[in-house]
Amino acid sequence: MGQAAGRIVGLDVARGLAVLGMVAAHVGDDGTRGADADGWAWLVLAHGRPSALFAVLTGVTMSIMLAGAGGRDDARAVRRTRARIAARAGVLVVLGLLVSQLSTGVDIVLVNLGLIMLMAVPLLRAPSWVLLAGAATAFAVGRVLVAAVQPEGWWYDAPVVGRLWSYHYPALSWIGYALLGLAVGRMALREARVQGLLVGMGSVGLGASLAIRIVAGDGPVTGLGAHTYTPLEMTANSAVALAVIGGACWLTPRMRAVLSPVEALGSMALSGYVLHLLIIAAVGSEMVYEPSNVALIVLEAVLLATAWAWRRWQGQGPLERGLTRVSNAAGDAATRGLPAEAGSR
Repeated sequence: MGQAAGRIVGLDVARGLAVLGMVAAHVGDDGTRGADADGWAWLVLAHGRPSALFAVLTGVTMSIMLAGAGGRDDARAVRRTRARIAARAGVLVVLGLLVSQLSTGVDIVLVNLGLIMLMAVPLLRAPSWVLLAGAATAFAVGRVLVAAVQPEGWWYDAPVVGRLWSYHYPALSWIGYALLGLAVGRMALREARVQGLLVGMGSVGLGASLAIRIVAGDGPVTGLGAHTYTPLEMTANSAVALAVIGGACWLTPRMRAVLSPVEALGSMALSGYVLHLLIIAAVGSEMVYEPSNVALIVLEAVLLATAWAWRRWQGQGPLERGLTRVSNAAGDAATRGLPAEAGSR
């Protein structure tokens, strides 16, 4: 199924929710950290799921970039899109390495996302069933492969490459989220029936995951703990991502005025994510190690207000603007000298 031209605002809202969720996971008090045991217990929902949603949306964005360039049947479009994605991935890796030098206490996902994007580039033209099979395989055996890597060797902490089997966001498992997103991005996300299908599939998948956990108990395959990367946890996270994407795409056109701050933050998700890290570094890592929901509310309000104001007066986010320039330059360089008639198969 194809994509119509233009931005899908519901995806921006989904990205905005992912950023807000990650912020909540970092500085929100769910009662399990710090001296205050009276936090908001429901904030445990923010652990693991928002970052997984962001990874799925990364794959969705990759598919939409290819559709906007000409689609899978246009070799020139594929070559240009691959170059653009690779350039974006490189920027994420460099940016992630830089912000990792800040004293934030946060496990930063950017390097891992960049690596996952590079891993997914060769599969841009793969049939959807191959993408879904690859996602299922990554969910099923990724944790086993990560556990098989011995931590004593130089390869375990190697820059970038070590993120394949890192303790947090291991790319060997997380590539499954991006592959799922690549398949979802090919769907007609503006159509209500597709939005309903995603919500339904997500709800059924989450319900089935919870039922399996109740029946089978906690284990290396059936555990649902955040960031345990068991097959069941990653399946449940994917189900949540599908439901959020479908729901956001349905709801946003109907409540766009109300959701405009979240949409604005999602349209500049990278800038918002980095800004929250800079704020944590400026205030101190105590924001993470001694969480406060007052700090959470203030930080998220700052992010939403800043994004809304920036988008109204400046348009594209500052980091997104640079990312677009770099990726477009890479795409132009990759297709320079390629005859236009060579574009289609």
